[in-house]
Amino acid sequence: MTNKRKRAGIPPFILFLMIGFSLILVFSMLAPVLFPIDLGSTNLLNRLRPPSFMEGGNPENLLGTDSLGRDFAIRLVYATRNSLTIAFYAMALSIFIGLVIGVLSGFYRGWVDYVVSFITEVRMSLPFNIIAIVCAAVFGGSKLTLILIMGLTGWSGFARLIRGQIIQLREVPFIECSRSLGASDIRILVEHIFINISSPLIVVASMSLNSFILTESSLSFLGLGIQPPDVSLGKLVSEGRDYLLSHWWLTIYPSIIIVVIILQMALIGDWLRDRLDPKLQNTA
Repeated sequence: MTNKRKRAGIPPFILFLMIGFSLILVFSMLAPVLFPIDLGSTNLLNRLRPPSFMEGGNPENLLGTDSLGRDFAIRLVYATRNSLTIAFYAMALSIFIGLVIGVLSGFYRGWVDYVVSFITEVRMSLPFNIIAIVCAAVFGGSKLTLILIMGLTGWSGFARLIRGQIIQLREVPFIECSRSLGASDIRILVEHIFINISSPLIVVASMSLNSFILTESSLSFLGLGIQPPDVSLGKLVSEGRDYLLSHWWLTIYPSIIIVVIILQMALIGDWLRDRLDPKLQNTA
């Protein structure tokens, strides 16, 4: 006897997570509009103030100030914006490269598949984080550099997924029917292949965003990511570690933001997997 999973509507908890992530995303992206400040400006007379709800806090600085007297809440918003922007663009570049490589390998097979599969296996044999650290150390840590580094090294998982999905689909009856009616490869890819691989690709992309956020945060924490006066979540954690015992908020708050975003995307991605994967629609 089998029980069908509920597929109608979005569970309240998942809806809450989606709304929460959307609010974080929108609020952080509007940072230059809401808080048009110079990130490089300092005020040493106001340095290391506690949050406004603690003794000695200033109501004008909701989460206190950093070691150079800058409003920590505003810097936290800008840091979230930069981390999410870099992660999203890097993931988009990885998906594009993985899509091109996966289509070439899975749809045309033959020697193209052998060459592309070999390149993919070589790439996957090298740790992603190690490659990113080496490249960031060599080429610097600007936003564009980080996006290119993570995008050009993070495509292998998407390529293998797309290749596997296309190999399963290319011989199914409706595609053979389209081919026998004279449909071109481009038309088959657009009308049949891309539509059918979109669901697993969305799931993997939502769950892979975490790795891009963690990679950017790790690089910035090590001093290989975004450079001052710009800021990211990993950079804030790095700057606050020297004050962890006396001014804990400088490290704890950006760490909480990282954990919250990663947890949100992990749970949303898991729900999408259950929702979109046909193999999980029925359970014994």
